[in-house]
Amino acid sequence: MKITVKELTTVGPTIHSTFSPLPFIRESETGSLLSKPILAYQSPSCIKIVGNIHQFTAAQDHGKYTVPVYLIEESDSTLELIQIIIQYYDPMTLIDKALLTKAALELGVPRPMLAEQVFPAMGIAPREKLIDQVLFLLALPLELQTFIVDKDLSLKRALIFKRAEDHLGWVSRLMTNLKIGINMTAEIIQNVWEMAHRDDVEFKTKAEEMGLWDMADTVYEDNRLAVIQIRNALNAARFPLLTQAGEDLQSTLESSGLPESVKVKWDPQFEQQGLDIRFHAKDESDLEAVLDSLSQASFKKLFKHI
Repeated sequence: MKITVKELTTVGPTIHSTFSPLPFIRESETGSLLSKPILAYQSPSCIKIVGNIHQFTAAQDHGKYTVPVYLIEESDSTLELIQIIIQYYDPMTLIDKALLTKAALELGVPRPMLAEQVFPAMGIAPREKLIDQVLFLLALPLELQTFIVDKDLSLKRALIFKRAEDHLGWVSRLMTNLKIGINMTAEIIQNVWEMAHRDDVEFKTKAEEMGLWDMADTVYEDNRLAVIQIRNALNAARFPLLTQAGEDLQSTLESSGLPESVKVKWDPQFEQQGLDIRFHAKDESDLEAVLDSLSQASFKKLFKHI
């Protein structure tokens, strides 16, 4: 690998590369002046800008005839070039990581190699199944991509949008109109998605049924009232299901034949998985009786409800 610093002319057509979308920038940042030398690569036929094309075009717009560049004159492999780009843009935003993942695949990097060697360099777990999840971020509207960058969301948190992937425009409008953050947005998406699956209906149909769909385009004098309305809609949809689940669990518990000294509790909202089991044994015989009852199939049925 050989890297030099030189001046690159801005006169004439710009030579793009697979990496030219890097880095992700907001609309408000376009046209900004150079902040550091851009990165370019000497291919067999020409010099290509390896990302940061926004800075190059900004220089053209401001009448600069040349720009300083770090020129990669020699590289042993595509993988080495990708590693250089990762180091150059460190720390990368989540959208940058998605852009680089797409570029690596377009350059022919095998998916197993991408997961095992490129992902760890970007701080992503080396699992091949994450590739499509990372690429999904590029399908998001610009407003949501910008939100992910501004809030520095993790991949796991950002993937909540996937559960509304056919209605991302609605999600974006809802967040903007009601000025809600990721926690409230995630709660809405998760609840609508769960109940749509439960009732075997479309996501939009369930959101309309709950009175949430039109809220993305309704003007509110006080957005706090809208949030209260959302809470009421979610509770109204969830509580009947939770009540039935609690009754089923209680019925199974009563028929399990546990000794009276054993007390079983659970989260009534079913947000925390598992059972809280407590008992009192006055002697070894009591202890054996309790342990025997807890090992019975009639008791283990409780875990099917939790």
